[in-house]
Amino acid sequence: MRLQPMRSELAEMTERDAIAKAAYLGALWHRLSAQHIALGCSCGMSGISVTLEDFERDIADYLWAESERLGATATVDFLLQPGPIAEQEKAVRLILERIQAGEASDAVTEWLLPRMTKTIESYAKLHGPSLEAPLLGGSRAWGASYRN
Repeated sequence: MRLQPMRSELAEMTERDAIAKAAYLGALWHRLSAQHIALGCSCGMSGISVTLEDFERDIADYLWAESERLGATATVDFLLQPGPIAEQEKAVRLILERIQAGEASDAVTEWLLPRMTKTIESYAKLHGPSLEAPLLGGSRAWGASYRN
């Protein structure tokens, strides 16, 4: 059984659409990555506080492993071009910046953006303001759109 690549509304995007989507994801990632998430029990004792940035290499590593597993060699090459994932600082931001700069082929962009959209937006749904909240406008605009 051959696995089909992820299909979405992004499959037929233009280069300008891809750049805009990467810019949107980059801004959302930046906003979310500044937040801290407390991990631990609810007893109020010590726990661990992490940021989304702590997961950047994990997300990039997932994208790399998945692209290898599915035989998306152009995506593998794109992801490893800056060096091994384990050595890439701010790997998710770097991927999005490179897409915005036009460094990714259409095939690579169509492979990465749907997966990155799903990952970043799912995190935002769980831990951030509503996706409709303005990206700019300060804490008041953001706080007013926070989920209850």
